[in-house]
Amino acid sequence: MRSAEEQENEKMREMKRLASIIAMMLLLALQVSAQDNKRQPRFNPEEFRARLEAFITQRACLTQEESTKVFPIYQEMKDKERQLKQQEYKLKRNIMQSEKDKDYQDALNQITQLRIEAAKIEESYYKKMCKAVPAKKAYAIMLAEDAFHREVLNSIEKRNKNRQQPQKKP
Repeated sequence: MRSAEEQENEKMREMKRLASIIAMMLLLALQVSAQDNKRQPRFNPEEFRARLEAFITQRACLTQEESTKVFPIYQEMKDKERQLKQQEYKLKRNIMQSEKDKDYQDALNQITQLRIEAAKIEESYYKKMCKAVPAKKAYAIMLAEDAFHREVLNSIEKRNKNRQQPQKKP
């Protein structure tokens, strides 16, 4: 049989363990609640693409027929440009491991070549677009894309500013 002191110690350990579990559950609940309040929708590429196409269609005054002709060309161009950007990003990320100046020079040369290739892709695809729609509309597509990206960046900046400001209590 255990002594009264041992039983008391056992009860104290049990209470501490129970208090720890309750504290952990409270912290977890608070964290989940805070995340729900701050949670932003995850990036959805299909939704982004749809919003971009709707914006471009409206800004460039494209008809349904023109949109049907030009967006497959546009998306193919963007897919190829995205692949080149990913290669560039990999080069930039991997070069940081090197100490040799020659490696950095090689990386700069490769990045320059990737950017030249991207410009060539853009040139060739804008020529294809000009066969599908008038050049004025292809130009309007380019301007609309720039405007869309500016609006997206501005909305992100605005959202970040709002998040950083302390919330005033009524």
